[in-house]
Amino acid sequence: MDESEQLAHVNWSPSAARLFEECPRRFFYRYQQSASTGDDSEYTPPPGAYLGTVVHESLAAQIVRWRQGENIHLQTAVDYASDKLEGYAEANAETIAARIDDDEGEFNSESFIRSLIRTAREHIRRFFRVIWPHFDGHRYIIHETRQNLDIAEEPVAVQPDLCTRSTEGDFVVTDWKTGEYDRFSNPTLQMQAYALYAHEAYEPELNRIRVQLAHTGSGEFERMVPTRDGIRQVRERIMDDRAFWTSQGNVESYETDPVAQKCSQCSYLLRCRDGQAVVGGGPEPY
Repeated sequence: MDESEQLAHVNWSPSAARLFEECPRRFFYRYQQSASTGDDSEYTPPPGAYLGTVVHESLAAQIVRWRQGENIHLQTAVDYASDKLEGYAEANAETIAARIDDDEGEFNSESFIRSLIRTAREHIRRFFRVIWPHFDGHRYIIHETRQNLDIAEEPVAVQPDLCTRSTEGDFVVTDWKTGEYDRFSNPTLQMQAYALYAHEAYEPELNRIRVQLAHTGSGEFERMVPTRDGIRQVRERIMDDRAFWTSQGNVESYETDPVAQKCSQCSYLLRCRDGQAVVGGGPEPY
């Protein structure tokens, strides 16, 4: 394979673009096509990331029930999350213990599992009691399904958590957020990408598109009505990113951005000289 083709297969998506922005080298390791890529199947996701995945899965299962005209069940969602988190914590106790500094002394697996389950229960309860009532009267369109489209002949992929039509006829794209709500963060890229998808696939009138992030930790919403300027910006970002990915296949073209806290949880740390240097135990960065 020609070097310049190593990343040509990567569809543009908000998550891929965000990874590329945060650390180009990690992006390269994540998506490169090479016989030397190695096997990352043993990677254990951090507890917070896995908790978010499980909460999403439990909510998605309830959305299926809603789509089929059935009642959604809080306890069923909580039970699913509890079972998954117990299995994760038991299977990865040693790895988790090595990652967590316990000021009380020895890592307490049972206490940790209870804490995970309690946090998941709080997120799911807040979804049912605070967030879900906002969808009263909405009509189901699609959820948790990868959607592929071409933008300026570049492949794009998005996967909204839920798309609906409101009682007013607006096309509503919603993404559940389980991480801590940071009012100073800038989720514009993801929201604009969802707006572009809605505009291309469902709704030609921009003023009838609503994009929102629903924070299951706080019950708060971040909402956006797309603009033509925003749509233009995300189109340009797609073309710029893809132009780089399809023309640059050498690892050195993808610079590192070594920060100890970030690098310590990177699944590609053992392959990254600069990351090892800031975390400790590795050579000095180039």
